[in-house]
Formats: sequence, C-alpha cells, structure tokens
Amino acid sequence: MKTLRLLAFTAALSASWLTVVAAGQTRFNTLYKFGGSPDGAAPQGLVAGPHGALYGATAYGGTSGYGTVFQLTPPSAPGEAWTETVLYRFTNYTNNGDGANPFASPVVGANGELYGTTSAGGDGLGTVYELAPPAAPGGTWTETVLYTNYGELEQGYGLDRGVVVGAHGELYSVTSSGGFYDNGVVFKVTPPETAGAAWTMSIVYDFPDASDGKSPEGLSMGPGGVIYGTTSSGGSHGAGTVFALTPSASLPGVLVQSVLYSFTGGADGAAPSQPPVSTSGGILYGTTSGGGSAGRGTVFELTPPAESGGTWTETVLYSFGNTGDGKLPDSPLTVHGGAIYGTTLTGTGSGNAGGSVFELQQATPGGPWAEKALHNFAGQAGPYGGLVIDNSGALYGATTSGPGLDGAGTVYRVKP
Repeated sequence: MKTLRLLAFTAALSASWLTVVAAGQTRFNTLYKFGGSPDGAAPQGLVAGPHGALYGATAYGGTSGYGTVFQLTPPSAPGEAWTETVLYRFTNYTNNGDGANPFASPVVGANGELYGTTSAGGDGLGTVYELAPPAAPGGTWTETVLYTNYGELEQGYGLDRGVVVGAHGELYSVTSSGGFYDNGVVFKVTPPETAGAAWTMSIVYDFPDASDGKSPEGLSMGPGGVIYGTTSSGGSHGAGTVFALTPSASLPGVLVQSVLYSFTGGADGAAPSQPPVSTSGGILYGTTSGGGSAGRGTVFELTPPAESGGTWTETVLYSFGNTGDGKLPDSPLTVHGGAIYGTTLTGTGSGNAGGSVFELQQATPGGPWAEKALHNFAGQAGPYGGLVIDNSGALYGATTSGPGLDGAGTVYRVKP
C-alpha cells in the first residue's frame, strides 16, 4: 500500500511541474533572498514537492540560529513573488533533542512527509528527523526525531549528508567517519511495524579497509533496490571510489557492497564528493572535485559491464580546466533531455569566484561533450546541493550566501 501511495504521489508531483515557468520569463531569476532570522541562512539545496513547491533546509539562522526547514511556493500569477514559509526551526543542541544545523536538504516521503538529517543536536551528535505535514492547510508541521547519533564508535560520526528512501519507507544515509574501522558507515533507519513505536537503526555496511573506500559522501537510489554511493578517499589508489549496495539473491534484506570503480587521482578524476545519478541502461553519471586533465575536477560516466560480474567502464566526459569554464564541481548532477547539468564552487573569471551553473551537451550522438556556463554568481558563494529541474527545462538551485539582506543565501532559477 505504501508503494502505491508513493507512485501516486510521484505522479502528482511530476504533473505539478508542467507549468511552473511561463514562456518569456528572464533566463536568470533570484526567487528568494534569505535574511538569517527568522527565515534561515545558508540553504543546502532543494527538492521538488507537490504543486510546484520547493523544499529545503538552511544550516543556520532561524529563531535560535540552528537552522530551518522551509517551503517555497510559486506565485499564482506569472511575475508575482514566490512565498517562503518556515516549516520548522531547530531550537538548540540539547534543549529538546530536536537536532541542529542540517547540512543537507530533506527528501519527500510517500505521504508528503519530509525526512532529513541534522549534523548536531538531538542530545548527541546529530539526528535523522521526520517532518509530518499538518492535517489541514496552514497548520503546524510536526517534527519527530527518528534516530539520534550518540557518538558511539560503531554508529559512525558525521551526519552531514541527507537520506534516501527505500521501497518500504526505510531511510538510508552515511557517516563520513567512525564505524569499527573508522572509515565511515552506511546505515539504515527502519520504520516500526506498529504505529507510534520507535524506529530502528542498523548498520548496512561498515567500510573495513581503506582499499574498499573511505569517507562515504552520500547515496542515491537506483532501479531494483540498488543503492549507489561514492567515497572521497580510499580505493585501490587512495583517490576515492564509486560503490554499489545490491540486494542479496539468497539473503533477504541483506545488501552486498561492491566497488564499481577506484579513481587513480589522475586524468580520470579524484575525490568524488557527491553520489552518482543512475539513468536508463544502468549508466551512472557523477563528478569529482579534483583530478582531470587540469586537476580541477571532472564529470564522468560509468557504464555497466555487458555481463554480470564484469568490469565497469569509466569515461571522463569533461575535465574542468583553465579556460574560464569553472572548477571544483561539488554537486550531484541532473540529467534531462540528453543534457547534463550541475554546479561548480568556482566560476568563470576573476569577478566570478562564487561558482557557476553549467550544462554539458553533445552536438552529435557519440560525439564529444561541450560545456557551457549558464550562469556565474559574482559576489555570491556556494551553489550547493544540486539542481531541481521542471518539465519546461527550468533549473532551480540555492546559494549558501549572496547579495541582499545579510547575504544569508538565495534560491534561484535558470532557464537554459
């Protein structure tokens, strides 16, 4: 039943994004500028919700300075302002155990719930939380801490990545360090069978050796219940890995880890800092924040083997260089209509140190990929957390700081 509700919710969400951007609007728009208090500061990316709404989290700001979860609602008529609503303000590290400083945007659950992580608080070292929508429009959202990290070695440390939702409502995430071997862990928080009972945390994979990957950097869901992720270091050459967690054919509920690719740190890239995105045919696309032909990062493709158990093939689609094309890509990619979109932390030129939004396109199928900067953020910093795309092709993202008010960040739209 939960799966059917998720499919229905996803269909409604997709339909709602058909008419968000009206024809003839400008190519770049700042939709909202944060003020720090009480609306939050340093937004950490966006996720699409129903009826064209955008959801996100700010790492700081709010009433107490510990961050917020917000909703941005499109206007009823073209040209009018978007409306920001704070759904929840985190209060204190230990005041009521609700968590503090979310460094990742939440995800939307089957019934419109929001799930995410905080990097601190919860009477410990971070939390996994749920925000449940009100029963009636305009009511109060309800925050519930599903799991608290108390800093025990086997739990791992560093809840600064978000969660992904499994087929049965379970939540998966990573810690960047800790675990028995101090290389980080992948963990799962499972909903109870009885409503109102506690959720259960369990370790899915504890990285046992640096050659297997070290410091996982987030997860993404693929078809068939396969979970993909990256580590920023470790692997055969110490430059990071792409890995998969695949459901076991013989042990129900068990995920088997395998390293799909180990970066060498040279032309093929180094230090992937975001999870890859899975597309049709099982092809993965991702970024590395280092390596490449000029040492400024890459966009790569990983193609699965023709036969099970074979070798995955890594291809660098683009290396950021010294030609004003940006550098240090540090966001998950968005693949749409044959194009690849992402952001870099540094822009294109002396006056554009704040990052860029880029597009990769092929002039002909099978030909080289060409990069184009769609926008440079002069005077702003940190286009972070990836991009959301609607069915018109408009891109939405967030910067962690920028002009206006006290420079507490923005939400923007780019129409290629």
